[in-house]
Amino acid sequence: MLPGYGLRTAHAFPFSDQHTLPRTLGVGQVTTRLCLDSRVLSSALFGLRRAGLLRAARRPGVQRALTSIFSRAHVGGDGFAIRADAWRGDHHAAYALTGREQSRVTGLVAAHVTRELLTGTPPAGVHHIEQLPALASLPEALTPHGVSLRHL
Repeated sequence: MLPGYGLRTAHAFPFSDQHTLPRTLGVGQVTTRLCLDSRVLSSALFGLRRAGLLRAARRPGVQRALTSIFSRAHVGGDGFAIRADAWRGDHHAAYALTGREQSRVTGLVAAHVTRELLTGTPPAGVHHIEQLPALASLPEALTPHGVSLRHL
């Protein structure tokens, strides 16, 4: 169940948090899933991935063809939903992030992080976002931009 989307298939997506959060937060397992507001487009994209056809998209000619096709295809809107689940033993936590314009939201996150790194006092060394307490309110900072984070 995803807020604003109801009962939907959210497909496994290889966000980096699946690899970093178990180490940085000490949780046993993390999974992340993504769906677009268009069931048809979500199914098509993830079906192509399962079939291995997206690997071919690394070739320049295939990239141009796919870019042309997808720039003309307007199936659904620009909404997205991401669900993250984490387990530590018997304890389970799940959150959903929903919004519009996923690429814009990614850019906003990058801008907020950059501003904090340049104006704040981050600890020395290399850290992931979840390791920087000053960024704990980042989801709330994105709310005016149409992003919603909910505990499930």
